[in-house]
Amino acid sequence: MISPIKTHRNAQCPCGSGKKYKACCAGIASANPADSKIDIEAVHCLANNAIARADFLEAEQCFRKLAEAKPKDAYFQASLGQALCWLRRKKEGVSHLMQAAKLLERQANKSRDPKFLVDLSAQLMHWGEVGMGEKLARLAVAMAPNSPSVLNNLVLCLTRVNRNADALPLSQKVCRLIPEHPGCNIVLAMLEAQLVNTEQALTRLNSVIEHNLDPEQTARAWLEKAVILDKSAAYDDAYFAMIKAGEMHAALSPYTPAQRELIFDTLERNRVGFDRNLLNQWPVQNLIDDELPVPVFLLGFLRSGTTLTEQVLGTHPQIIATDESAIIHEVTVELEKMSQISGDHAKALSALKVSQIKQLRQFYWRRMREEYGEEVMSRQMVDKNALNTIELGVISVIFPEAKILFALRDPRDVCLSCFMQSFSPSPATANMTSLPNIARQYAEVMGYWLALRDRMQPKFLELRYEDTVSNFEVTFRQVFAFIGVDWHESVIKFHERAKGRYISTPSFAAVSKPVYNSAIKRWLNYEPHFEAIQPQLQPFIDEFGYNENRL
Repeated sequence: MISPIKTHRNAQCPCGSGKKYKACCAGIASANPADSKIDIEAVHCLANNAIARADFLEAEQCFRKLAEAKPKDAYFQASLGQALCWLRRKKEGVSHLMQAAKLLERQANKSRDPKFLVDLSAQLMHWGEVGMGEKLARLAVAMAPNSPSVLNNLVLCLTRVNRNADALPLSQKVCRLIPEHPGCNIVLAMLEAQLVNTEQALTRLNSVIEHNLDPEQTARAWLEKAVILDKSAAYDDAYFAMIKAGEMHAALSPYTPAQRELIFDTLERNRVGFDRNLLNQWPVQNLIDDELPVPVFLLGFLRSGTTLTEQVLGTHPQIIATDESAIIHEVTVELEKMSQISGDHAKALSALKVSQIKQLRQFYWRRMREEYGEEVMSRQMVDKNALNTIELGVISVIFPEAKILFALRDPRDVCLSCFMQSFSPSPATANMTSLPNIARQYAEVMGYWLALRDRMQPKFLELRYEDTVSNFEVTFRQVFAFIGVDWHESVIKFHERAKGRYISTPSFAAVSKPVYNSAIKRWLNYEPHFEAIQPQLQPFIDEFGYNENRL
């Protein structure tokens, strides 16, 4: 056993409570050393060491002991919650984060620690607990009304749920306190463009571009400038700004040219490997005797309307719609462990027995329950993640009874929208920095969809973004009928629900408004720049019905 590190009684307690050791953990650690079940200081040291080496299982075990020993300690409850979230046990983890928040809400005036409030607020916002996240952010501001970091945290909370009018004066104050900070100025420029005037916003962004030394922030400023110029109909200037942002993002990418090719290698391997024989190797009747629910997967290329569709579906009382679930990726990790075959999921599945396929199905639903609660077993679950399209073959083999909603949009609008967006770096988004690269990836992903679409067992419905905009109710009545639930009037007001909900995708601002048609045929404003990629996109323009006369 590791000997506990001795802490002076008048020193700050290592548990993070903000109190002196003698008034906090010393009482538990020394009240009756012979009978004490836990040495607080030693276990806390073990927990921190476990986090440092990314051993989140041991961290969870240590923080659970600490939380049980000191159930009213907000720090230990929050640390346990974070460890559980790191272990992908979201439902349980968020429950402990919320317990910590309620404790901290009561104790905040005593501890006078705005940093802990800000940290926990950011965590809660990340996991979708918007109301409590904002409440803690406001408590922190009440404690430190002139702290730029504390104020900016509240700004980010408000903008993330589209409360931009509330965020504007706070953002202005932040920029008065730290006038040279590029990130804060970019946020203020975005708010000014929407609520004040575009010229003021552009002036602010130009200042960031000229004087800022952080290339990542400069790239971000170029991209926000492009968005504002596009809305101002200054299309040539907007495209130039997109080019600059794309070049800078490409230069900043952590992925080498070889790594950026991996997605194309994967798609080709999947297209060939998931042939008709493999896709039909285990018929539905051989698998559904496990009596698991029938999943619905919402797939499509990036920026094709998956977030809009997920928000509409999630408003229905009989549906749980996930926001960028990573559980299919976890299934592929389990698949590689089980088969001892890495990097070739078709080959890995071919090596399994039906009993192992059933194990993967059980794994998927166990993880769904851990992430979203037991209600996923009784309500219709819609698993939405556009990047899961790459794993269409895996989904089809393991869940032949599944239903697949596939989002479509004019390929040219898709490519433009991707070019106007900054994505979190990943192997699947590393090529989203130029129109030619985006068009190439679009063609490969959609070619993969077309190759598997008619081979696979799952039923599918292609859903055109343009139809959801022009004929919302008729289109979604068809969607609900396909899923197997009745129409519900509440879905018409989906945008009202989205206003107060944290949405992890770049579409979070758009889906908090009623459906609108300003994004349809936007590519025509940049038509000359599409000449080079038109041949690559034309087969999909024809296949999906976008070759009608220009409007």
